[in-house]
Amino acid sequence: MDCPPPVRREDDETDWAQAARKYLGVVSSGDEAAAVRASVEVKRLARHAPDPAARLAVRALVGVLARSPPPRLQAAASQALCSVARVDGGKFAAEVVDAGFFLVARRLLPLSEEVPQRILLRCLSCVLSFHATSRVGFARGGGAEVILDLFPGCSAATKRCLVEILSALALMREVRRLLLTVGKVEYLVEAISFGNLASRTRAAQAAGLLGASTIGRSLLVERGAPLALVGLMRDGDSSAKLVAANALGIVSSIGHHLPLIHQSGAIPLYAELLKEDHPLAKDIVEDVFCILISIRDNAGVVLENLAGILRGEDDLAISAAVDVLLALAEYKSTIPFLKSSGVITVLVDLLQNRNNDVIEKVTGVVAQLSYEEYVREGFMEAGAIPVLLDLLHGHLGDLTESAAAEALINFSEDPSCQEYAPMLQRVPELSAFRNHLFHFRMSQGHLIQSARRRIEQHLNSQ
Repeated sequence: MDCPPPVRREDDETDWAQAARKYLGVVSSGDEAAAVRASVEVKRLARHAPDPAARLAVRALVGVLARSPPPRLQAAASQALCSVARVDGGKFAAEVVDAGFFLVARRLLPLSEEVPQRILLRCLSCVLSFHATSRVGFARGGGAEVILDLFPGCSAATKRCLVEILSALALMREVRRLLLTVGKVEYLVEAISFGNLASRTRAAQAAGLLGASTIGRSLLVERGAPLALVGLMRDGDSSAKLVAANALGIVSSIGHHLPLIHQSGAIPLYAELLKEDHPLAKDIVEDVFCILISIRDNAGVVLENLAGILRGEDDLAISAAVDVLLALAEYKSTIPFLKSSGVITVLVDLLQNRNNDVIEKVTGVVAQLSYEEYVREGFMEAGAIPVLLDLLHGHLGDLTESAAAEALINFSEDPSCQEYAPMLQRVPELSAFRNHLFHFRMSQGHLIQSARRRIEQHLNSQ
């Protein structure tokens, strides 16, 4: 039987209802070659068909697959069904699910030859991508187990389809639990490195969720997830980098896994994230860096990379880096590396930045760091005192002037600062601010003592 051409009316428009009926007749005729040609024609016309005809085609194509057709017809019907499902960004994906496609796919996939199987997997991936809510039904109906069973021995082309499906399913808690139960976490790790970027990003997100548990975190590390996530941070787009960075922080930044972030070369990539115009970028970097500096060998590398960002021309990135540095300044482990990393020198340079917002933030960091004798020495060597005096009289705002005054008072109280002490003593603004700072320190001291007394009373009462 020949494949019938599309039926046209007298006005030369396609009679879609008649064409759909003819297709049903062809696929029911038993003529495989004609059914294949008819399915190819459906694929070609999919994006032009009106909604009623497309819905009828979906039912017909799922019906063809439900009959366990020969390999060529299975492949042609799967391709046509995928084309219909893709129309208008997945407009008919829900129709495909409602027609019973998942049940058919679960039965056919383990039995299919490689090429028809791969085409059917592409169709399944398409439906799961466009109709996210259907992932639950497919996975809970045994679909996740079917997909995992297809991994061993599959070709690279088939694996690409499998990881893209797995990355979508692994966003579900049940599937992540299944990966742990059956010991298939390595497939999720493969999905981070293999497949299209959207799929790799989903896999990284799923890895971050799986890494929230101790067992999941250990298995991900054993299977090489840190290196896979670093790869995604290196070559992904902005969204992928953020997801991968967050997941890597979860997977690697606890306990004995912590050195992996440094060893995998991720610290410079985290610093580069500060250039991303996204509010989460700074938070992710700050969280990871604050954990990293608990290891002495990491502190110097972290500060060197922050210094590199601070030397750049991007004021937004500089501002974010200063915020991160302000958080790190609370940790004593950073102090020995502030000079050798170049941070002190670049901070003094930034005090003369053209951007007043940057100057305000940097002055605040300098004021906080100036309480450390070792750091004061570095700032004096870098010429910070004259710059701070200029800022004190620069009319750049109360916050900048107050921070500059606080730093200068700390310098003036340093015995090693004899060279500048007489000059600082004659600055009237410092005299006024010194009294304010004295009362502030006293109040802070009283608060600390009061808190200690309450803690002691609570402990003694137990």
